[in-house]
Amino acid sequence: MENDIFDGYPQIVLDRFNSFHLANPHIYHEFKRLAYKMKATGRQRYSARTIMEVLRWHYDLKTTGDVFELNDNFTPIYVRLLLQQHPEFINFFELRIVRSRGIFSDEQRRREDNNATS
Repeated sequence: MENDIFDGYPQIVLDRFNSFHLANPHIYHEFKRLAYKMKATGRQRYSARTIMEVLRWHYDLKTTGDVFELNDNFTPIYVRLLLQQHPEFINFFELRIVRSRGIFSDEQRRREDNNATS
């Protein structure tokens, strides 16, 4: 994975994602398929978390025994992977900046930047 788009993520989270992604490539393919389907409706923005919840629901229906687990921490990584490979999704999902003290939305970052210059 290209480093700059994943800057700020703890290596342990990226390692866990990579392990999951290698074992479950169908999750990314389905995430991408649903993202394209939603973009085709004409929407300018959409929630990646909603797409992940749809994936959870579908895979829970198909899973017997242990419940299929899709880590919430992986959602923004899937978005970044999609943006890296399909730049037409830039601005379709809200991209949050990862910082050592947490993940901030674009709006929070703008407010923080404005307060710093005031």
